[in-house]
Amino acid sequence: MKKMKISKKQLAAAAFAAFFLIMAVCTGISRIAASILVPKVTTESVQEGKLSVVIQGKGIVETRMESLISLEKGLRVEKILSAGTVVKKGDVLLQYDKAYLQESVDKKRAEIQKLELAVQQARITGQPPARAAATDGAARDVQLSEENYARAEEGYSMAATNYDEGILLLQQTLEREKQAAEEEKMGAMKQAQELEQAGKTEEAELLRRQAEEAAQQRIAQAQTVYDGSVQELEIQKQQALADLQMQESARDQAYNAYESAKEQDAVAAANDQKTAEAGGYTIQSVQVDLDMAKKELAKLEQAQAENAEVKASENGVLRESGVTAGGVTDETSFLAIGWGGYRIKGSLAAEDLSKAEVGDEVKITVPGQGKTLKKNIEEILSGTAGSGKILGSGAENGGADSSGNTVAAGSFYAFLNENEAVYGSEVSYEINRQTESAYKQVLPLSAVRKDVDGTYCLVAEKEETILGAEYKAKRIPVTVAEKDGTHAAVTSTLTDEDKVIVGSSKEIAPEDKVRLKE
Repeated sequence: MKKMKISKKQLAAAAFAAFFLIMAVCTGISRIAASILVPKVTTESVQEGKLSVVIQGKGIVETRMESLISLEKGLRVEKILSAGTVVKKGDVLLQYDKAYLQESVDKKRAEIQKLELAVQQARITGQPPARAAATDGAARDVQLSEENYARAEEGYSMAATNYDEGILLLQQTLEREKQAAEEEKMGAMKQAQELEQAGKTEEAELLRRQAEEAAQQRIAQAQTVYDGSVQELEIQKQQALADLQMQESARDQAYNAYESAKEQDAVAAANDQKTAEAGGYTIQSVQVDLDMAKKELAKLEQAQAENAEVKASENGVLRESGVTAGGVTDETSFLAIGWGGYRIKGSLAAEDLSKAEVGDEVKITVPGQGKTLKKNIEEILSGTAGSGKILGSGAENGGADSSGNTVAAGSFYAFLNENEAVYGSEVSYEINRQTESAYKQVLPLSAVRKDVDGTYCLVAEKEETILGAEYKAKRIPVTVAEKDGTHAAVTSTLTDEDKVIVGSSKEIAPEDKVRLKE
C-alpha cells in the first residue's frame, strides 16, 4: 500500500511538469508565429510644434508701372515696335503712314469748308409764310350747333313729360281694369256658392271656372293695352333722346373744330417762331461739328509736325499695342508703356493664396543665370486683379482651363533691379517659412489615415493576455487643421503617452494585432 501511494505522487508531479512543459512550448510557438504573421510597427508620440510652409511656382518679369498712349483715330500705321521691346525716352514707338496722314488732313479741311457753308445756309433759310386765320368759319358752325341743340333739348323735355304723365295714366287704367275684373269674379263666385248650397254643384263649379277665365282674360287684355302704350311712349322718348344726343355730338364737334382751329392758328404762329429759332439751332449744331473738326485737324497737323511719329515718354518697355503695321487706328487704339523698373509677378494657387504674406522672403531662380535672387513680397492680389497666368505643373487646388492647366487664384509681386532679369522672361520661385503659431498636436503625415468614416490615426494599445503583453491597433479620430509636406496639425483625444503608429511592415486596420519595433 505504501509503495502504491508513492507512485501516485510521482505521477501527479510528472503531470504538472508535463503541463508546464507544454505551456512553455505553446508560448514559444505562439511567439514565433507572431514574429512571422503580426505586423511590426513604428510608433511616435504626438508632438507640439510648427509646420513648414513651402510654396513653389512660376512667375513672369514685368514692369512696375504702366501708362497708356491713345492714338489718333483714322490713321494708317506704317511701322510699330514689337510688344516687349525695351525702349528709352524719345525712341520712336510707332510711325504713321505720312501719305495717308496727308490725305486725312486734306479730307478734314474739306469737311471744315462744308460745315462753314452749312452755317451760312442756315442763316439765310427760315422765313415763315403768310397765314390765314382758321377760326372764322369754325365760329359760325358753333352758333348753328347751339341753336339746333336748344330745339332738340326742348323736344326731349316735352317727350319726357309726356312719358311720365302717360305712364301714370296707363297704370291707373290698368289698376281699374284689374279691380273691375276681380269684382266681377267675386260676384260670380258668390252666385256659385248659392248654387252649391242649392245642391247644384256642377253648375256652381262651371260658374267658378267661367268667372276665373273671364277675369284672367280681362286682366291680360288690359295688360296688353298697357304694354303697347308704354312701348309707344318709350319709343317717342328714345327718339327725342337720340335727336338730343345727335345735336349734342354735333355741337361738341363744332366746339372741337373751333378749338382745333384756334390751335392751328397758334401752332402756325409758333411754327413761324420755331422756324426762326431752328435756324439758330442749326447754326449752333453745325458750329459744334465745325469746332470739333477744327480740333481734329489741329491734332492731325500736330502729328505732321511731329514727323508722324509716336515716341516713348519714359524709359521702359512697350508692353502692349492695340494696332498692327498696315492697320488703321480707331477710338480704341492705344500703346501700353511699362516703366518704373521691374518686378516679379508670381502666380499663387488657391490653397497657397492664404499662406503667403507681404514681407515673406521669396527665392527667385532666373533661367540661364545660374543664381538665386532673394527678394521680399511687396504686394499680394487675389481674384481677377492678381490672376490670369497659368501655374506650373506643381500647382494644386486652382481652377483649370480648357487645356487642363491650373489657373492662378491670385499673384504676389516682388521688386527687381533692371539688370537682374529680362522683361517677359519666366522665372521659378520658392517661399519657405514656418507658421506663426505652434500647434499642440503635430503628427507625421504617415500617421494620418482616411476612410469612408473620416480621418483617423492608429494607436498601439497594450493588452495583457495569458501569453503575455500584446498590442492592438486602436482607431482614434482626428481633425486635420493644417499640413505641410511632411506633417499635419490635428485636434484629437491623443495624449503624450499614446503610441501613434507612423509606419508598419504590413497593411494594418483598426483592431489588428501589431508588434512594436525594438
